[in-house]
Amino acid sequence: MTAQLLSLRRHLQEWATRTANEKLLRQDQETQLRDSLPDPKRRPQVYLAAWMLGTWRLGHGMWRVLDGDGEGFDEARTGQALRRCSLLLRERHQGAAQRRAGATKLPFSRLHGAWTALLGLALGDPSADPLYELLRDEPESTFAESETMPLFVRELLALHAGQRPTLTPRLGPYQEALMHWQGDGRVFGQRLAGLLDLHLAGTQGVGAPFDDMACKLYPVEALAVRAVRDWLELPTPKIDHPLMHTNLGQMQPTRPWPQDELVARLERELRKR
Repeated sequence: MTAQLLSLRRHLQEWATRTANEKLLRQDQETQLRDSLPDPKRRPQVYLAAWMLGTWRLGHGMWRVLDGDGEGFDEARTGQALRRCSLLLRERHQGAAQRRAGATKLPFSRLHGAWTALLGLALGDPSADPLYELLRDEPESTFAESETMPLFVRELLALHAGQRPTLTPRLGPYQEALMHWQGDGRVFGQRLAGLLDLHLAGTQGVGAPFDDMACKLYPVEALAVRAVRDWLELPTPKIDHPLMHTNLGQMQPTRPWPQDELVARLERELRKR
């Protein structure tokens, strides 16, 4: 497992320090956002640019934290806000038309929604409740057999809202962790460590549950669980796993949620009727 962590660390470092990535994902997408936001006809470009820029800021910020710079969390949280706005704007502008046409699916990738919800919980996103509500209301019957992680996120959001989760075999290995939510803390901690083993196994390949630069080395599901339990005033047991022993597992954001000009413009778009 140590060799895998080292490989993932090198991959994140190479990705975050590559000049071509910074140009494509940061500089070009900032320009695209500024050019597209004033023009209602260019909404698809806004959604895509906000997601890509958010991915850069999240991944680059996580690399900074992993390398010992705690202020990288501010960059990562800005990236989280950009991606959250991207999904909510897409639902605002595309979802209504899809619902009128009789569609029931969300107008964005369920995996993207799950990553954004987990990161929102783990990083303390103060504006993520509308996204949580969207994902929490997804019918279980619409989840594919392979979507155990997004279904787990739905149940975690139910707990966050003070509701009872639906414990179903469709959750796969995530069911066992939720079954011990109120049980023995030691066993619950072991089950969460098992989910982090599953996390590492799901970091490679398009469509893999954690094939996202922000999530590969960030124990996001364990930290999201801790955030929900803190919200509910429940203790979280120690989770003994290598992902919890890096700076990303040990360090936490310490400053207020950062302000960003492009995020502010996107949030103004969301407030428009």
